[in-house]
Amino acid sequence: MRYSLEEILQNTSSYVFYKNSDDIFEKEYEPTILLEQVTLKSKNKANPIFLPFKIPINDNISDAFYSIKKAISNGARGFFFDEIRLKEEKYFNLLFEIIEQYKDKIDFIIMTPDTLQAIFELARYTLKNKFIKDVKVITVTGSVGKTSTTEMIYAILKEKYKVYRGEAMVNLRFRTNHKIIEADNDVDFLLFECSGANRGYPRIFSELLTPDAAVVTKVGTENLGIFKSLDGIAEQKCELLTCLHTNNTAVLNDSPEIRRASAKYNCKKVYTKEGDYKLIKSDKNGSTFIYKKNEYEIPVVGTHQINNAMKAIEVAKSFGMTYNDIKNGLAKFQSVGSRWNIDNFNGTTFVSDCPNNPSYETMISCISTFVNLYKDIENKRIAISGIRSLGNHEKKVHTDLAEFIAKQPLKEVICLEPEAKVVYEYLKEHAPDIQVKYYDKPKSLGKDEPFVKYIIDTLGENQAFLMKGQGIDPVIRYEDVRITLKNVFEN
Repeated sequence: MRYSLEEILQNTSSYVFYKNSDDIFEKEYEPTILLEQVTLKSKNKANPIFLPFKIPINDNISDAFYSIKKAISNGARGFFFDEIRLKEEKYFNLLFEIIEQYKDKIDFIIMTPDTLQAIFELARYTLKNKFIKDVKVITVTGSVGKTSTTEMIYAILKEKYKVYRGEAMVNLRFRTNHKIIEADNDVDFLLFECSGANRGYPRIFSELLTPDAAVVTKVGTENLGIFKSLDGIAEQKCELLTCLHTNNTAVLNDSPEIRRASAKYNCKKVYTKEGDYKLIKSDKNGSTFIYKKNEYEIPVVGTHQINNAMKAIEVAKSFGMTYNDIKNGLAKFQSVGSRWNIDNFNGTTFVSDCPNNPSYETMISCISTFVNLYKDIENKRIAISGIRSLGNHEKKVHTDLAEFIAKQPLKEVICLEPEAKVVYEYLKEHAPDIQVKYYDKPKSLGKDEPFVKYIIDTLGENQAFLMKGQGIDPVIRYEDVRITLKNVFEN
């Protein structure tokens, strides 16, 4: 999206702190954002502006401005800066050092009380004023299945419309706002995956985005430690329906908790559940099923994906999509992120499914799918990390998981991290036919880490191995096990 500088100043709490000429008011600019202080999302942008999430605060002053320097070196013509930093002498001085060093490369510096609030303000203005079409907004939340459901909706809608999805698995507040800013102004649909992990987030998303349709996927044990019960989680997720009205559609998983939580919202409600479809086949190539007398195919592993597909179908139908468009779109669906990657290492079929923090529900569905798909392989092994954010429910949920695993035809279960120690101890006592091992949280996932080294040393012919672990973590990311194995066995 392109903006004049006057537009930005009038619609955010900001002012020009520095400019190199008056020509800046004759240009158009495209705000962009720097993620993790590494990659500037400014490809093919005209005069990009750097909108930082927050200027990093660090004792090492040179590190504090790394993100701005990186942005300028990648072509940013201006940037926002938190006004409060001017009160700190080291930031004040370094700001002027940057101006002196880069005065020929930047057009301006905009000062604002809060860069995050500036992003919100610009996003609200953009939604109301910058799109040339009557853009429709779709939001998706839930404990599990958010990303897959969102991607399925995207696959269907783009059969007929111009849809902006943006980067997948981005569902935080500041990035959701920025996705509005970076969209083209002629799109038909804006599609948002919305986090509900923090209290109040779904309501904030609903009030900002005022969606035309909303989806709440399954409510599961994730974040029980924060919201105390499944009803509490359902209440939180269903706040995404806050700004829907009688002509809008909410597609909801049919559970007692979601039924109760959604009852107070005045919109059209469509509930879907597992028994609503008839399974024709499910194998390593995907699933074929019948839903409401129509046949569909999804080219991804696991019958749990059918639950996501039903919700995507109902959303598409609410916007008048035809059966053929829906069927064709679903058939082209591709999963994103670290989901169900299959490799062959030293004769072992190695499956890694590490998209995000595992929940009880995703553990069960993933292990069930693995066991069913590889039932002809006798030597089946799994490695699992712990389930987090369970609070006082941690022991019970892990015990329930252990009871389920104990009934599976597995040769070995490797438990990682203190949260999973309950599983290890239960299996050691109650599952004598299953070999169990426990490792504390690894410091790295290199080939010499004891956990990874054990896997390398024990992979062999006629095995199937499932790695189900944490996908996003500031310290460890279990998908990296796959990268290490590739380096060991393929080089």
